[in-house]
Amino acid sequence: GPFSGTLRAGKWHAPVRILDLSEGGCFVNSMQEQQEGREVELEINLPEEGQISVTGLTLYSRPGFGFAARFTSVSPEAMERLVRELDRLRKRASEPRQG
Repeated sequence: GPFSGTLRAGKWHAPVRILDLSEGGCFVNSMQEQQEGREVELEINLPEEGQISVTGLTLYSRPGFGFAARFTSVSPEAMERLVRELDRLRKRASEPRQG
């Protein structure tokens, strides 16, 4: 990451940056404060797999910086795409750097 994304709440949408993305959750860099234990909907733009939608539960918040979310609902197709993207990124990160 970071990855671009959108935080959704009903008809309200806000652009966010997704950090520390994993199969189980992420950190959302957002000025919109979220209370612990609140359900959030996220759209995450994966560079090679495209956009996925997930639902999560906020774990904790860092005022002025964002919040951590644990994924609670991810479709099987979205999870497959997320796993493929993360596998690619992990592989690239483990390759020796040229130069």
